[in-house]
Amino acid sequence: MSHSSTATPTPTKPNERTPAAYELRRTPAHTLGGSAVEETPEPQLANLHVGKGLELKGKISSCDSLVIEGNVEAEIESGSLTVSETGQVKGDAQVEEAEIEGLFDGTLEVKGCLIIRATGKVSGTIHYGQLMIDQGGRLIGEVDVAPDQSAKKSSATDTEHKKPDTKGSDLKPIVAAAE
Repeated sequence: MSHSSTATPTPTKPNERTPAAYELRRTPAHTLGGSAVEETPEPQLANLHVGKGLELKGKISSCDSLVIEGNVEAEIESGSLTVSETGQVKGDAQVEEAEIEGLFDGTLEVKGCLIIRATGKVSGTIHYGQLMIDQGGRLIGEVDVAPDQSAKKSSATDTEHKKPDTKGSDLKPIVAAAE
């Protein structure tokens, strides 16, 4: 006697991973006819994830969220930048916010908050709106509050004091380590 059931139970795996946030916001695939496979009521975010072991060179722009686990040598314009512990970035970046757990070498301009985690090392020319360094994190180079922020602060004092030297930078070299 055979007994068949039309309902297939969904297996529950203890090792099943939860999808990352960027996987949940994937852009729908389009067919050759131009119609979307799935409908999305909200605009999709442009996310890029450079996985561990990958190398990328070039320019990255118009990106809402950029996660780097591999090696990147690029000019970056992004909403948020996350460099994981295995990530290495060399180049210039203009971002809204950044969290560095790996290595960043170059020019980094962060309009909002720059977070350097305990395993993170940032070197080069750094401009930021806010700064947070975990114990063990390293910051090496020329460091200043973001130009937008410092312009507002210094506009009143510039009229009272002499103008800054236009031959060189007003930035002073700094080495900081929270250990």
